[in-house]
Amino acid sequence: MLHEYVPDVREDEAMLLTAGSAEPAGIVYDGEVIPAPRDGALRRDERPMTAVPGDGASSEEPGRRSPTFRPDRITALEGTLGYYTVFTPTIAPFKRVTALDAVVLAEEDGRTPVLAVSDLETVPVPVVGATAPAPDDRERDRFWGTVVLDFSEGSRVPLPSVSPESRILTLRSEPEAAIRIEKDGADNFFAVAPGRPPATQVRLTFLTDAPRGYFNAPLPEVAADVLAADVPELPESVRQRAESFAAELGLSREMPLPRVLGELVRHFRAFEESDEPPADTGDIYLDLCRGGKGVCRHRAYGFVITAMALGIPARFVMNEAHAWVEVRMASVGWMRIDLGGAAHGLEAHNAEERPVYRPVNPDPLPRPAAYERSYAQARERMQGLRSAPGGGRTREQAGGGASVEVETVPPESGEPPRRSEATSADEAPREALRLSVDRARYEVFRGRTIEVTGRATSVADGAGVSGLRLEVLLEGDRELLLGVTVSREHGYYRGTFGVPPDVDVGEYRLEVRTPGDDRHLPASVR
Repeated sequence: MLHEYVPDVREDEAMLLTAGSAEPAGIVYDGEVIPAPRDGALRRDERPMTAVPGDGASSEEPGRRSPTFRPDRITALEGTLGYYTVFTPTIAPFKRVTALDAVVLAEEDGRTPVLAVSDLETVPVPVVGATAPAPDDRERDRFWGTVVLDFSEGSRVPLPSVSPESRILTLRSEPEAAIRIEKDGADNFFAVAPGRPPATQVRLTFLTDAPRGYFNAPLPEVAADVLAADVPELPESVRQRAESFAAELGLSREMPLPRVLGELVRHFRAFEESDEPPADTGDIYLDLCRGGKGVCRHRAYGFVITAMALGIPARFVMNEAHAWVEVRMASVGWMRIDLGGAAHGLEAHNAEERPVYRPVNPDPLPRPAAYERSYAQARERMQGLRSAPGGGRTREQAGGGASVEVETVPPESGEPPRRSEATSADEAPREALRLSVDRARYEVFRGRTIEVTGRATSVADGAGVSGLRLEVLLEGDRELLLGVTVSREHGYYRGTFGVPPDVDVGEYRLEVRTPGDDRHLPASVR
């Protein structure tokens, strides 16, 4: 059992300690005891962190960290992106792998802004102990981390983190190895093995924490450029272009920080994923900022450069599946800002049965309609957060627990999906689809996960159809979207979705449906 419910746990019961042990037996989060992660070799749903650097283009390769990020003009999602979970409670898809806080000019043209690390020199990160007092008056939350480090290509391997101001409370390795933790000027964490490790792959298990304000905090009423002295200097040509674009949004350095951040976030969160990139004028920074098109990396790239030009310390942060930004504010410290972007293409690995971290503070920034759609998909797909309860008949089970029963109903025998007419005389009729679900009945507790598998095939020849968007829903008094997945090779699909902790207990029907694509009609199965 990864964790268990403990009733009436006080908020100040932050951890349960084993007598005589530096590492706690478990931590308490949201009424659940989360024991220390188990040891063992690399598991099927994990990827090791390696010393081999990434190429700095589009998304990171799992397990790698790029020294730079180069913008591109591919503003549509390129397939499904796998996210590999490291932390419990899970913060998917926001584990920090690569953080970049400086801007340099590309060597090939001397004009394109490229993101980099301002200070590569590292400093030690001490292991301070499970009960170490907080370094300031900010409240902090704890997380377990477990990750496999591959030292075959070098003795210095990136270590994912929860926040730039995270501490390492406890640390152990299996097999046992002398490993120290360091971080650079952008708060990229590293695991360093000074000597030759006893094995190529070492599992590192650690207890870490993060300030609650990192996940959302009220914005201080100060000038936007109050911390401008801490912003790495921009190349002059970049500064001029960024200030020019900021002026187009009606922004300047002297304005209040809440207004400046609000307008920047409103602009970049309103971006839309698009198969047609913005017009190419030869200036990719301005083209992306003005074009209003792009996935997460395009939004974060444009935001960071513009914010830095306005005197706001900002960072571009990414992992193998997502990119977002961090800003540093007086009295708050670093705060994560998600700008959205192509959330329906994310697929979590190793996230089953993990409680989800939920920020205590509300999002203080604007949420335009395009971002709301993207965010809803992200939280349903990756985090299990829900905003609307489902229906159904309530019942209590023995022992005080409560579960949701989910039933699937196969389509009537011999009844193919409905067919529609082509939209024009020149357009070929689309083919009918048939969807199947592998299981007829599920029983799952609220707040837990459900794995749904099945296949999408052509009615005409029975061949599997790949690349279809598939929505998974619960039907009670009303529909509740659990999440989205994509059919793979030969039409098979698989997705793991969280059942909302606040959904009414009762019986529901499970529905899988697809809007189809250019060649296939919509279809559904219950």
